[in-house]
Amino acid sequence: MTRVADIQLQLRRTDPKKAKYDLLIQVDDSRLEKKDRTANEPVQFLVGRDKLRYEVVVNYVDKDRIRGYLSTPKDKVLAAERPQFRPE
Repeated sequence: MTRVADIQLQLRRTDPKKAKYDLLIQVDDSRLEKKDRTANEPVQFLVGRDKLRYEVVVNYVDKDRIRGYLSTPKDKVLAAERPQFRPE
């Protein structure tokens, strides 16, 4: 497992010919397994009590390595995925 920001990532399998990969994401106390994802396909998931939306995008798939980036929200208050209740 490789720690990146608030999450941990583990590469399970790669297929460079088809540009596909399997990835295990550990967030908080849960594990998410993403199978048969392709390069440049965004993988979104929610993190923390505030349900912040994180996104992993893999740009290159090599034999035993993937390269890409993790996108996190800049403003955590505005990015929370909670329903907004309006008093009537």
